[in-house]
Amino acid sequence: MKQRFKLLYAGLFFVLLFLPAALFPFFKNDASLEKRQLAALPAYVADGRLNLQFSDQFESWVSDHLPLRAGLLTLSNTVQGELLHGQTANVIVGRDGWLFFASEAPDFLGTAPMTEDQLRSLVITLGLIQARVGETGGHFTLAVAPNKSSVYPEQMPARYRPAAGSDLLRLQDALSQAGVQYADLYGVLTAHKDEGVYHRRDSHWNYRGALYGENEILRSLGREPFALDGVLFSVEKTWRGDLDKLLLPLGGVLDEQIVCGYDHAPFRFTRPQGVQDAEAQLAIYMSDREERDMWFATKNERLSDGSSLFMVRDSFGRALLPWMIDRYENAVFRRMDQPDLSDLAPGTDVVYEIAERNLLRVIQAAPFLPAPVRAGISPAACQAGPALCAQTERGGYGVHLYGALPEDAATGDGRVYLVLSQDGSELCLEAFPIYEQKLLPEGGSKGFSAYLFAQLGLSGQYDLTVIAGDTAYPCGSMDFSAQGA
Repeated sequence: MKQRFKLLYAGLFFVLLFLPAALFPFFKNDASLEKRQLAALPAYVADGRLNLQFSDQFESWVSDHLPLRAGLLTLSNTVQGELLHGQTANVIVGRDGWLFFASEAPDFLGTAPMTEDQLRSLVITLGLIQARVGETGGHFTLAVAPNKSSVYPEQMPARYRPAAGSDLLRLQDALSQAGVQYADLYGVLTAHKDEGVYHRRDSHWNYRGALYGENEILRSLGREPFALDGVLFSVEKTWRGDLDKLLLPLGGVLDEQIVCGYDHAPFRFTRPQGVQDAEAQLAIYMSDREERDMWFATKNERLSDGSSLFMVRDSFGRALLPWMIDRYENAVFRRMDQPDLSDLAPGTDVVYEIAERNLLRVIQAAPFLPAPVRAGISPAACQAGPALCAQTERGGYGVHLYGALPEDAATGDGRVYLVLSQDGSELCLEAFPIYEQKLLPEGGSKGFSAYLFAQLGLSGQYDLTVIAGDTAYPCGSMDFSAQGA
């Protein structure tokens, strides 16, 4: 009997061991459950060379495509997360069933605060965007959607001790001093937090929180907020949170959603064209399905005032869509890390909405807009620095000019200027104080990036000098002829 039990136990062990491999042809995991792209099957040869990373990539592929993965993750995370309150699947299990993104932890704990250089770069970048919008007659505002842990710190696990200050509050103070407009979403959401403005099992605000945020955005743009007197709110337990999906991909718990009884204006989509049911299409854009929501535009059928909106958004912006559509005759919504403000219609208002945990993305790549011309700045008034190497990339718009500054460079007020000299004349342009992380993968932090549009009329050879702080860095000669750069 004992021998039979041992054989049965060993047999069961080997069945369970080989079962996933046997099921591989019959199962396909759903990437949407984990909100990420699953690893692709690697090749032995990549770009004509032997793939030295094949074993690691193959291990990732097997792990991501393991049959019954969703069920196994759900079982494991239920025990480790819901029962033992440990961090798992990029989710922090808080108190009373509250869930938080693990990526919020550095902001909450203050373990990796923004450097002064990064803060200055953010303020200057946003200030240059605001100046560009102002030149076209529009208004600009930055709308930082706070981390859920910033609004509800008391729901984080007891072992997480909040930092004394936050990068968001530092940024808001710096923006105020620089005269850059922002919507204080943190202030308005914390003021109304007792009403319930975030989901318990999702990283985003609910529709009530989004509406409070919307009104604050409108105020910062100088527009009339929505009157909420008499508006009825109801609660429906219909929302499946993104964090709940990460934690429990198979099964999970439905969260409450706040439904607002409000008569929104009729509208149609001007991009994409041919949408027959605008309301159904909007519902898709407002869901977490994230299907083709990178760029779309609307026309409000009640308005004919010529009002125009350009909104840079992330996933927090989903809940804002119907309210923004209500306030502007024409609205464009772009989901992007690099705002393209090169072709704004006159009088267009610009909203730059981004989550608090993603703030540094603003300075990972320069916004696409023409570098402004500056006067009264010359290398002759600066001390000489070491030679730098500037990179160029040509497109139909003109030339993208970028490079790295010495890591020990004293950048003064943080502004960076490019001086192009030709035949005794000088043209000075202000660059974004941004290190292009994707184009310069060496891992630096100080840099410059500027788009030189064809309207500047550059032609032939120019000597380039980069000025940062009180130091002028020569970059040699650059060719801006039709076939140069």
